[in-house]
Amino acid sequence: MAEPISLTIGGRSHWGVALFDDEAAGERDDVQISNDALLTFSGSTVLDNGVEVAIRIEVEGEKASDNADAKFAELSGSFGAIRVGNDDVAGKKMATLAPYATYFYGINDAYWSFSYSSAFDGATSGQTWTDTYANAGVGASANLTYFSPVINGFQFGATYVPEAGQEAPSGTAPVGKGNDAVSVGLRYDGAFGDTGIAASFGFTNHDGAEVTTSEWGAGLVVSMMGVSLGGSMSVQDDESNDDLTQMDLGISYGEGAWTVSANVGNATDDDANIDTDFARLLANYNLGPGINVAGALGNDSPITGNDTSFAGIALGISF
Repeated sequence: MAEPISLTIGGRSHWGVALFDDEAAGERDDVQISNDALLTFSGSTVLDNGVEVAIRIEVEGEKASDNADAKFAELSGSFGAIRVGNDDVAGKKMATLAPYATYFYGINDAYWSFSYSSAFDGATSGQTWTDTYANAGVGASANLTYFSPVINGFQFGATYVPEAGQEAPSGTAPVGKGNDAVSVGLRYDGAFGDTGIAASFGFTNHDGAEVTTSEWGAGLVVSMMGVSLGGSMSVQDDESNDDLTQMDLGISYGEGAWTVSANVGNATDDDANIDTDFARLLANYNLGPGINVAGALGNDSPITGNDTSFAGIALGISF
């Protein structure tokens, strides 16, 4: 007899303090305090026929409105997994990124990016940070996603989004014409002897109301004896200007409670006046279960030459 679902509460809270110098800024304080907080409610049960039913609800802890983040229900078994709700598309969920000691002050989809950074100084596109996910700007929209079983390390995923940028409220999600998206992802996780390999490829096509945007992304990380080396890249095409190309590279080393990494990245879009280089030296120390202290030195360098340099520390707590 299947047991009823009991919810488990989990989440994370990251707090950081950074000293920074933004050459594009006027009179500003040179200290920023930051927070990234997430509360999760999750649970599952296995039915008598062997199918697992799961639910997950994520609530952002630092937003003033629309706190709900990902929220979905899932059925899984020997057939794979079927997920319905608000969550990232397969092209993002299955991505492989460069290895980072910590994502708090990282380059690619960092937990926290400097709102006062000159990283995209002079840009005309409204770009605020960089990531190499193949999501074409769709985000955690209401969608239907399928993940295949893992076979010899390989897994496939596919997502259909009826209305990009929309959540599914208590009624039904909006059904306006011409804003749907499809996304696919392929991932491999395996090992050859003592060498571990993680690789991914994703593609998302977003048929927007005014312009169609497509994006592909790929990543590869090779790990051996505590050292991980790899990177990722994405190219986004919205048919109206030059492609937005983003990439990151990194090498990390972990020994005991310590992990350190060196990372570089770039974002380029000539029509939007974007050509920005990123560099990071990162370190993370595990104080105990779910408790980490991280440090970072970094530089963001846009085409204008108005660099942002910083040094930061962070405390991360997950539960």
